Amino acid sequence: MKKASNYGIAALVFIITMVLINGSSILLAVGASVMGLVMGGNDGVDLVYDFMMNHLNLFSCLVYIIPGTVFLLWYYFAYIEPQGLGRYVEAQTSKLSPVCFIWLVPLTFAVQHAASLLMGVIAIIAPSAMENYTELVETSGLSEYSPVWVIATLVLPPLVEETIFRGLILQYLKRAGACFIAANLIQSVLFGIFHMNLVQGIYTSVFGFLLGYLAWRYQSLLVPMAMHALFNFFGTVVIDFESTFFPDFLLGLIITASIPLLIIVLVMMHYGIGEKKKGK
Repeated sequence: MKKASNYGIAALVFIITMVLINGSSILLAVGASVMGLVMGGNDGVDLVYDFMMNHLNLFSCLVYIIPGTVFLLWYYFAYIEPQGLGRYVEAQTSKLSPVCFIWLVPLTFAVQHAASLLMGVIAIIAPSAMENYTELVETSGLSEYSPVWVIATLVLPPLVEETIFRGLILQYLKRAGACFIAANLIQSVLFGIFHMNLVQGIYTSVFGFLLGYLAWRYQSLLVPMAMHALFNFFGTVVIDFESTFFPDFLLGLIITASIPLLIIVLVMMHYGIGEKKKGK
């Protein structure tokens, strides 16, 4: 019974995540509006609204502060403090090598471009959903590059989301007795739901399953965190660069080649190609 209660804890982590993420957004929006109203009436509200719309990356950073603090502390007291920081760091790095991080570059590149194929299928099946997703991306501030963008895109989401989904939820499901595949499938579906739109939900579910596999393969959150950051980088800076400078036929070749590249790199990582000398 005690073991099975971990299913409930995993569900609780997800529920609290959704409440805190959405609650933080609402709280920030309401708080900013009230501040604008107090300082300048209706004109103040408009001024604050315009500021928020022109600084979406800052807004995103602020949204992550509360859930990030809650779940980083939760993870610390649940998994780090009981065994001590030294033993935790040793366990998190025992299966790592520079090679595994090198493999992450072509793997992430392949996954990012393979996702384009998946989104192409979604665009055919559900064009309205794809239109809504495109509009969401265009108004999200993802291409407004700045130091704040780095924090909002490459630092906070990998740190906070990996701690929640691959750190807490996946581990609680395994503690409950679920086999790894089932636990990984559940956390990846929840990861998709977390993004709250159909298109992103589908491809992030697949991506979340891969991140869960990497957490299991290397017994570490550092690898999925690194890949998550790379994925966000490739999905913004690299995609923008390719769209600007690469002709369509070259983009088509890259996307087509992404599937075999993805398979090859996964096989290399699964069997530890280039990493086995570490133990000698």
